[in-house]
This record gives sequence, C-alpha cells and structure tokens, in this order.
Amino acid sequence: MPKAPAKVTPKKIVKRAARNRAPVIAAVDLGSNSFHLVIAKVEEGEPVVVDKMREMLRFGSGLDRKQHIRPVAAKAALNCLRRFGQRLALWRPELVRVVGTNTLRQAVGAESFLQKAYARLGAPVEVVSGVEEARLIYRGVSPGIAPETRALVIDIGGGSTELIVGMGGHAEILESVTMGCVTLTDRFLAGHLLSETRFGQAVALARQKLMPLRERLLAARWERVMGSSGTIRAVEAVTRELGLTTGVLSPGALEVLKERVLGQRYADRLVLPGLATERAPVFAGGLAILIALFEVLEIGEMGVAKGALREGILRDLIGRLSGADVRSEAVARLAARWPDPYGSQGAERAAALFEAVAGPWRLSPEDGRFVEWAVRLHACGTGINRLHYERHSAYIVAHAEMAGVAPQEQALIAALVGLHRGKWTQPAVGAIKKSFGDSALRLAVITRIAVTLLRIEKSLPVARRRIPWRLGARGAVLEIRASLRAGPVRDALWRELAPELADMQKSGVRFALNA
Repeated sequence: MPKAPAKVTPKKIVKRAARNRAPVIAAVDLGSNSFHLVIAKVEEGEPVVVDKMREMLRFGSGLDRKQHIRPVAAKAALNCLRRFGQRLALWRPELVRVVGTNTLRQAVGAESFLQKAYARLGAPVEVVSGVEEARLIYRGVSPGIAPETRALVIDIGGGSTELIVGMGGHAEILESVTMGCVTLTDRFLAGHLLSETRFGQAVALARQKLMPLRERLLAARWERVMGSSGTIRAVEAVTRELGLTTGVLSPGALEVLKERVLGQRYADRLVLPGLATERAPVFAGGLAILIALFEVLEIGEMGVAKGALREGILRDLIGRLSGADVRSEAVARLAARWPDPYGSQGAERAAALFEAVAGPWRLSPEDGRFVEWAVRLHACGTGINRLHYERHSAYIVAHAEMAGVAPQEQALIAALVGLHRGKWTQPAVGAIKKSFGDSALRLAVITRIAVTLLRIEKSLPVARRRIPWRLGARGAVLEIRASLRAGPVRDALWRELAPELADMQKSGVRFALNA
C-alpha cells in the first residue's frame, strides 16, 4: 500500500525554504467573491507557489443598503482570516502583503473590520484603488505575454472589472469599472427564474458601464486579449467541456453557452459540465459581463492567462524586498515634477538620521522608507506658493496618483510632509498618532529634524556645510550631538533648532542637545 504523502505545514515550508536559502513570501487577496492566500518561495526573482488556500465567501453580497458590512458577512470573513492567520503564524509582517479590493473600497465604516482583520492575519490590510488593482493584475499576467505584444488584459472580479492595455512590463492604460459577477448577479439574477429578459438587463447594464471606455481602449490597438479571473477561467472550462473551445474563447462559444444557461431555471443552481458547485451562484452574472465585453470592445478571441492579482502582489512584494520597490519609483516620478532643494543629499541624510535611532526607537526598515520619501517630497508645495508651503506639499502628496502606494501609506507620507515645518500643535500630533500609531510620531520627529538640519547646512558658507552632528536615542529621549566650538556655525544651529525643539517638547517629545 503506498505511503500517504506527508502533510505540508507552515513550519515545514519555512524550514525547507531556509535550507534552500529562498525567501518565503505570502499574498492575501480579499476579493468580493473569494478570499485567497498564496504562499511562494522566491527563486531567481520569481515566485514559485508552494501552498495556497481559497474560500468563496461572496463578500460582495455582504453590504447592506447603506454600504455597511453586515455582521454575518463580517463574521464569516474574519473566521476565514483566522484560518489564514494560523497558516501565516511564522511569517514576519514584511513578508506578507494583504490587499482588499472593491467591496472594502465601497464599504462604509470598515475601520473596525480592518483592525480585526489585522489582528487575525498579523499583517495590515491595504485597501487598494481600482487603478492600483489593475496595475497589480497586469503585473501578475504580463510575464506570460510576449514582450513585443501589446495586450488587453481583462479581469472580472466579484465587485469590479479591470481592463489594462500594456506591452511587456509597462501598463499604458489602467481602468476599473464598478461591476462584477457578484454585484450583477445580486441585482438581476439571484433568487429569480432565469429568463432572456433578466439576463438581457444584466448584459445591458454591463454594456452601459463599458461604453465610456470603448473609444480609448479601441484606439490602443492591442493585438491580443487575455482574461485572468476565476470567472473567465470557469467560462473557458465549461466551453471546453462542451466541446466549444480549445483554450480560446470566441463570441460564438459564448452565445451557445448563454443558451445553455438560459435553459435552466435558477441562476444560483446552474449545473454545467466543468462548472464547480461553488462557482455556480455567480457564473451567470460573470457570463453577462463577458458577453458585454466581447460586444463593446469587438473582441474576436480571448486567451486565458495563468497569472492574476495574487501573482502581481507576490511580484510587487519581491520588488520591495529586493530594493526594486515600485513605491520608490512613484515617489521619484512625483519628486521630479516639483522643486527638490536637497536632491539625493536629502534622502542620504534622512537615511543616516533614521539608522541612528531605529534600534532604540524600535523602528523597522519599512519605516525608514517613509522618512526618506517624506524628505524627498517635503518641498513640492513651493511650486504653488512658498507661504505655508508644507500645506500645499501635503495636499499634493495626498492626492497625487502614486502607483504601488496604498492609500494608507500615501496618507502617512502626506502627514509626515505636513508636519515637517510650521506649528507643531497638539491637534496635529494627536491626529497622526490616532491615524497611524505612536511610531508615526517618531517618524515625524525624524523627518522634521532632518529637514531642519539640511536647511541649516544650506544657509551656511560652502566650506562649513559639513556640520559634524549625530543623532542618537536613549529610550524616549532623542539626542542631538554636535561637536562645535562657539561661533557662527554653532549659533546658527541653535538659532534654527531651538524653536523646533521647544514646539515638539510641548507635545511630549524630549531632547538632549549636546553641542
């Protein structure tokens, strides 16, 4: 009798990867139809999946009329995340990325749910925009497309549909439409007898949502169309079982499949060859969107991609760990559009300051990136008006399109930029602590000191700009050391720093200045 295969546990995965010296990373996709956990080891810069979990929750159906998450839906979702969290118990947070999509974008008052999700997973949930979701989908799909081919990539999710046109690794057009297989099913098909009229209404709404994008997408002149979602994979599997296709979807195959679907009584009880029972309740809604896509965009045939959002999350995470962080690229692109008085010197000094206090203040390398980014962008508001420019800078950072930067991350950078100068008031300090935690206040202190010292150096004669100052920390006390003799340099240092330190000490930040 053959021996049963050994059970693969998280501990075994971590140990096996350690022996192979390959990092192990994880992606969690909180979709409107299903939640996914994918664990992968990194080999030659690419993710190789070693374990995965999936639960189809139809989370998109869990919002009430006021867009609040219903308690039953929240409980089911959190129970699923607890199981995911048990699998991720040995992972460091920086090796896990959790992404929430359309349902969490639409949900009102989701903060409590997100906090509970964090507690169960051990990693924060990034609720990404539709454009960012599209970018991640393309990053997951593009390695499977020939680099010289301009492709249209389509992903039909539970609550939204993403459309991307790109070539190689570069996405040229990123669009997200708020309609998915769950939302369309709930609106037109769930709990009703299947009919030509109801199905036609679903297709008509999908057409209506897609028409504003038609001209732009057709003008992109893509050569190939690839579908990446579970919905498209399910449609292809059924048409293949019916003998209608051999891996490529066509308008004719979809028309025949539509007739087979309408021949049954209920949308949520479909029985078709190759269709998984758990996928059946939302299959008709996804098919309606797919038919509308073929009609509006005049698609002749569509292939099925292997990658999807989860693979994009994994590749993005690999980039962050290897130093090729797409967020740094987004910051650099934004910084290039606005004045930057210190250039690379500012980022270098910020990094040096951060390193000096990171250990005593229990800050992570990830925290250091936010300080660096804030210093790089702190002066962008001077391009609008130098009076209170920190307010303009914070506004620009908060509202700019920054690919790869999660909304919460972007808000933190904007908050650090806004606090780098001006009055250090208790309301501002309380707001940053409430939104981002105590560590964010320390990041704000480092950012503010870094910009102040850079400003002092720039005001001095060139020969005296290399001030021999150092930063350190003893517990909660920040130590600023400058071995300077009495004279104009020391006077300038004290004249600029004294008001800054006085303001911050009023809010409980303590300093020791040894000059």
